Amino acid sequence: MGNVNIVWRNPVLDKYLNSPGGQVGRYLKKQGTKVTTAARAQVGVKTGQLRSSIHMRHMRDSRGQYLKIGSSVKYAYMHHEGTKPHLILPKGPNTHLRFFSKGVIVFAPLVRHPGTKPNRYLSDNLKLIR
Repeated sequence: MGNVNIVWRNPVLDKYLNSPGGQVGRYLKKQGTKVTTAARAQVGVKTGQLRSSIHMRHMRDSRGQYLKIGSSVKYAYMHHEGTKPHLILPKGPNTHLRFFSKGVIVFAPLVRHPGTKPNRYLSDNLKLIR
């Protein structure tokens, strides 16, 4: 039969199906809020920046409504997926890294990072809306 495109011309039905304020939009927001709240509770907290950056956007395109839940923090993906062991090297004109360890300032030419385990704070919480 192929793809069939149906165009709804009824404004009441369009609002029901495609408006954030319609019944479908309100249902999406309710489900997305569950995932967003649980993700914020599960995410690791050092400074709180990642936790506070987790957000939900209600979107609409030609296919209908959908939600985007995530973070724009540059290390969010690494936190979610984990990392392999890797070297951390100084950037720019610096020849050493400077950091605190056990309350003492340490200078090192490089750090052998052991990697991190994934914390799938987003995908783990999709089970809340099944």
